[in-house]
Amino acid sequence: MTTTRRKSSRGRTYGGESPEVRARRRYQAFLDAGLELFGTVGYRATTMRKLCKTAGLTDRYFYASFHSMEDLLVVVYEKQVAEIQQHILTAVLAVQPKGDNQALINTGLDAFFAAVEDARVARVVWQEIMGVSPRVDALYNQTVQNFASLLKSLMQGIHPDWISNQDAGLVHRVALGVVGSVSQVTLDWLLSDYQAPRADVVASVAMILRGLLLVAEADS
Repeated sequence: MTTTRRKSSRGRTYGGESPEVRARRRYQAFLDAGLELFGTVGYRATTMRKLCKTAGLTDRYFYASFHSMEDLLVVVYEKQVAEIQQHILTAVLAVQPKGDNQALINTGLDAFFAAVEDARVARVVWQEIMGVSPRVDALYNQTVQNFASLLKSLMQGIHPDWISNQDAGLVHRVALGVVGSVSQVTLDWLLSDYQAPRADVVASVAMILRGLLLVAEADS
């Protein structure tokens, strides 16, 4: 009888929240706490005690959603990367139909650097993810490849002839080079405590992309 009551109580609604809603709220609380701690004190300095205190929950609820702290790091990282990509795409799609390549570059870069102006996000995506495990290293490398693919897609929309006339390997390496440049500028901006105004950082990286456009225009 006691066991039956316990099982049925798990499906009850408390305070107007269903079990599913409560589970999602607790899951989000750990994501928020993970971003806060990984992005401030760092992943390696984050203990379960600190995490649970920040989330306002016990480790029982943590292990209901995650197998390990590394799993939480992966989810936090993937969520921030997805949000950065979405910021870029939303901004670029609002400009792209107008055909102004300079505006396209500036808008996309401004959206990117606005997203990483949150030091917690930049630290998680560019520092805390590094060297954690082979699994996380592979995730990081795949993310770099994904950003390179995103850049190639944007270039395809601007200069489809250049993309189609070039060796695919060359285009991919160029895209990786641009992504690497942007990543290094981002890391430098973070480590300098964002001393340079965002507009200056955008203008600096825009020069690299304008150079790529000039090459594409000359070869087309």
